[in-house]
Amino acid sequence: MSRFKRFAHSLVSGYVLLGVNILYALVQGRMLLHYISDNNEVGLWAVAIQVATYLLLLDLGMSGSIARILIDHKDKTDSTAYGETIKTGFLVLFQRA
Repeated sequence: MSRFKRFAHSLVSGYVLLGVNILYALVQGRMLLHYISDNNEVGLWAVAIQVATYLLLLDLGMSGSIARILIDHKDKTDSTAYGETIKTGFLVLFQRA
């Protein structure tokens, strides 16, 4: 598979995942209102769902792109790019959380 096809596949699957995530958040909110009767608990769960959804949006494909870059550099044993990519990916994803 060419690099462009991998990029297009990654782009499309990222948007599909984002759409599924939005749909799941909407369904989860309706289920929340259906099963929890106490207003205080509904508010707490709604805030927790919104924070979790926001943190998922911050990823913006970083995990997938870091994995792709790691795959590109895994066979180059004489280069330090593999280790540097792991360090950079850890710092980016750690700062986000």
